[in-house]
Amino acid sequence: PNKEEHQFYVDVVPEFGFPLAIRPRFQLNAIIRKDKDIDVMSNFVDELVLPFLWAQDGFSEPSEEMAAAIKFGLAAPSKIASIGGGGLLVTGLVMVFTALGWIFWDRRRGQQGEDSLGMK
Repeated sequence: PNKEEHQFYVDVVPEFGFPLAIRPRFQLNAIIRKDKDIDVMSNFVDELVLPFLWAQDGFSEPSEEMAAAIKFGLAAPSKIASIGGGGLLVTGLVMVFTALGWIFWDRRRGQQGEDSLGMK
C-alpha cells in the first residue's frame, strides 16, 4: 500500500475537537491459501493476500461555511470578553455616578431643610 493513498487521515482543530479534514480509507483483503485438494489452487503460493475492496470517503478541507464558523468560534471568546468587560465598566460607572448624585442630592436637601428651620 501507498501511505499517501491508503492512510486514514484526520486534521482536528485542537480548540474545538472537531475535524477540519477527514479522509477515512480502508481496504479489505481476501487471504487465499494453497490447497492441494483443489486443482486450481494447488499451484498457488502458500498464502496469497488478494485485495478485493478499497474505499474512501470524507473531505480534504472544510467548506466555506465551516471555515467561517471556525473563524467566528476562534474570535468569539476575545470579543465576548471585550464586550462583557465594557458592559461591566459602564455598569460600574453608572453606579458610581448614581451614588455620587444621590449623595449630593441628599446633602443639598439636608442643607435646605436646615435653612428652612433657621438652623445654621
